[in-house]
Amino acid sequence: MKLKQEKIIFPVRSAFKAIKYSVPYFDMSFHHHPEFELVYIVSGTGTRNIGASVHRYKAGDMVFIGPDLAHVWMSPKVYFTEDSTHIVESIVVQFSKDLLTSMLDIPEFLQIKTLLERAHLGIKVGQKAVAEIAELLEALLTHKGVDRILELIKILDLLSRDNQQVLLNTPDILPISSKSGGRINAVHQFVLSCSDQNISSRDAARLANMDHASFCRLFKSKTQKTFTEFLNETRIDQACQQLLRRQKTVTSIAYDCGYKNLGHFYKQFKRIMAMTPQEYVRDSEN
Repeated sequence: MKLKQEKIIFPVRSAFKAIKYSVPYFDMSFHHHPEFELVYIVSGTGTRNIGASVHRYKAGDMVFIGPDLAHVWMSPKVYFTEDSTHIVESIVVQFSKDLLTSMLDIPEFLQIKTLLERAHLGIKVGQKAVAEIAELLEALLTHKGVDRILELIKILDLLSRDNQQVLLNTPDILPISSKSGGRINAVHQFVLSCSDQNISSRDAARLANMDHASFCRLFKSKTQKTFTEFLNETRIDQACQQLLRRQKTVTSIAYDCGYKNLGHFYKQFKRIMAMTPQEYVRDSEN
């Protein structure tokens, strides 16, 4: 569950990294690095955790992340089975915060400078901008020399003019270098990995090496929700993914997601999704 620092290695004779991944599943630790990162999901579903935010991702999801903002993309358990035919595809661009430093103070780069400042909270890109940027990302993978830099600047320009983007964290998010930030991020990873088990806020407090009351106050102040609320939201998120695959009964899914009492599962599902599991499936079909 330990938060890891990832070392990004750029290709030889290249100022930044642009790569397309095609793998059976995402299997990574909660990590951070000093580079900016743009992630575009071409195919696949699951849960992404960026800072204190936890949301589902699917094809078409695009997120821009600033330096040292902890993050992880996780695939559902069905992706890990031996007979799974699932494939996760993504395009990832990573570049140093020093790459554009000399240009950020000129008027033409004012919007891009603002974009980079906002990225430390994590940005979900609006769907209209995603459609345009996705084409540029595919082209970026084939470019060489100065054309790569020009294409990257075009992408950043489009990101900076996206008026549908959503910030994924509040300004008071803890820096990853802080002791409290590391504790909260470790707990997030713990919940994402073990949500099907019988875990409690006291288990999380022990993981964070804090007394129970102090941990609960810290978690609420930094995530705007209690540990129990976060745990239930994570479990229901995983249940939704299983419901859409239509491979198991509601009872089996509830059990797989950590609910040993079916009535409690229905209660939490209705509270979080504002509908029953059956209504959720019918709604997705329409």
